[in-house]
Amino acid sequence: MLRAILKEAWISIASYKLRTFLTMLGIMIGVAAVVMMVSAGQAVQNRITQTFASMGSNLILIGPAELVSGGVRGGRGKPSVTVADVAALKTLKDVETSSYNMGAAVQAVYGSSNYGVSVRGTNPDFLNVNNWEIDDGIMFTDKDVKAAKPYVVIGQTIVDELFGLQNPIGKTLRLKGKPFTVIGTLKAKGDGLMGDDQDNIVIMPSTTLRQRLEGSDRPEFVNIAFVKATSEDKMESVAKRVEYMLRTRHRLKDGVKNDFTVRLMTEMVEKVRSVGFILSALLAAIASISLIVGSIGIMNMMLVSVTERTREIGTRKALGAPNSWIMAQFLAESILISFIGSFIGMVFGVVFSQIGGYIMNYDVPISIWSVIVSVTVAVVVGIVSGLMPALKAMRLNPIDALRYQ
Repeated sequence: MLRAILKEAWISIASYKLRTFLTMLGIMIGVAAVVMMVSAGQAVQNRITQTFASMGSNLILIGPAELVSGGVRGGRGKPSVTVADVAALKTLKDVETSSYNMGAAVQAVYGSSNYGVSVRGTNPDFLNVNNWEIDDGIMFTDKDVKAAKPYVVIGQTIVDELFGLQNPIGKTLRLKGKPFTVIGTLKAKGDGLMGDDQDNIVIMPSTTLRQRLEGSDRPEFVNIAFVKATSEDKMESVAKRVEYMLRTRHRLKDGVKNDFTVRLMTEMVEKVRSVGFILSALLAAIASISLIVGSIGIMNMMLVSVTERTREIGTRKALGAPNSWIMAQFLAESILISFIGSFIGMVFGVVFSQIGGYIMNYDVPISIWSVIVSVTVAVVVGIVSGLMPALKAMRLNPIDALRYQ
């Protein structure tokens, strides 16, 4: 019975090829748009995961306290964590290592080439904390930090922009007109979460940064500190120990607010992911509007079809066709139109999302959700848009239908 119904449905919609195609077009566009939005959302989620994974998920960040005036938060206060604080945090239980960052943006010059770079003054543990790896050469040591040696380790973007095919190890790089010796290069990391180039980085001893590039009246304070826990499940307990130690070292009495902030990388990941998910859902919802338009198109076509085939329906009923057969016939046509349109839309959506990913240099996954969305849309839209015409056809009086001109 089902096979016969589907065969008749196919013959019926094939008889009006242009009208059927135009009816399918709304569903095709709608499904393609939804699939592309879902794929874009997953691509963003993957990029977020990869970026935070490159930074380390078991990371705790310590920065200046938030400024609050009249109950309104207004940015950050002055740095309150010192280099000595960071060294002390390394001794805490379940802490693998700790590091810090002092930043500066300067122009790097080598020969006749120059390039704007981001400089990080830190200690040797910066590599371990932020999951950086040495590609060539070596990292500076704690002794180099104490002696404020003019050594730098550079990212791949700087290697490409300034040195080209030359090996930069041992070469002299000038920052603010002052010479620095390149002792190492970093392995490439790619773009960051906000599209920033993570490989545009120069790492040097913090003491060197303060003495040669970026002087400060508070040279012992760091912009941000990092604590790397031994495992992700111990981050909460480590964060509490970090807060207790810093309050003790800063001599903060009970009831006095922290002059620093402690943030867990896992919490930041979840917040960013939730925002990405909401944005993806919103885009998919907007794209789904075209599905509503498509379903209205199918309903309109099926209502016209019922009107055109009134005498046919009357003849079938007069020959003994049950109401359920008549209803199933028109529902099958509606679902078949919707299913074919959804399938074609899914294919176009996947193809266009891959092309877009290639152009934008994003890895866009082909998700099972694309198939689920397409099948679900085909069934739901087909049933909803075909139900009213099917009921209309089923309720036709055979005598009136045979008299219809």
